Amino acid sequence: MKTFLLEIVTPERVTFKDQVEFLAAPSYEGELGVLPGHTPLLSELKTGLLRFKKEGEQETVAISGGFLQIHPDHIVVLAETAELAEEIDAERARQAAERAKSQLASAGNGPDLAVAEAALRRALIRLRATERIQRKPRP
Repeated sequence: MKTFLLEIVTPERVTFKDQVEFLAAPSYEGELGVLPGHTPLLSELKTGLLRFKKEGEQETVAISGGFLQIHPDHIVVLAETAELAEEIDAERARQAAERAKSQLASAGNGPDLAVAEAALRRALIRLRATERIQRKPRP
């Protein structure tokens, strides 16, 4: 099967770098699917789940914002944050969601509201990523 190099990079680290068969990324225009040979493209990404297929297995990464650069032979995801689903502590993500909900309830209108909404979105995406690996059939 044809593959391409996928590199997921944050300001702190290279989260993932390997050959993959498929990529689905959360862009502002909708989910963007990429197969080998895709036309070069630059797209802004929103907070969401980035999915890719490696050796027939689907993997999930929780990202918050960034950019997707599609080159002829490789793809680079430049994300603010990126966590492989296996790396996420579900309990910490649940606690972060509860804190964000509390902040949201008391934020009023203004900058605090936007910060609380963004924190809640990130926490919920991280929880969705952990749910995906829990549903994965075990060999």
